[in-house]
Amino acid sequence: MLKTGRMENNEAAITFQIPNIIFQAHQQQIKPIQEVLKKGLVIWEYLNGNLSIAECGDILNIGYRGFLELLWSKGIPIDGLNEDELAQQVSQLRKIIEVQ
Repeated sequence: MLKTGRMENNEAAITFQIPNIIFQAHQQQIKPIQEVLKKGLVIWEYLNGNLSIAECGDILNIGYRGFLELLWSKGIPIDGLNEDELAQQVSQLRKIIEVQ
């Protein structure tokens, strides 16, 4: 069951029912479950081509590189970079090399 709620700070509030086993796995704490659900939804939308890497990083407040690292940590390949995202990756790599 899913219920929508009010919009706040460009985010919609929803009510979502989950199985008790998931609730118990997170020691009955709502905050970790909310974070997992948000990350999962953002990753899903990225994989379906609805969000860019930069947008995902902004939504999750982890930035572009943080989102790339999240994808890598989950074993999700990033070979679907568009031209702008690839250029941004190359630019960031050049900055790292220049610092060293």
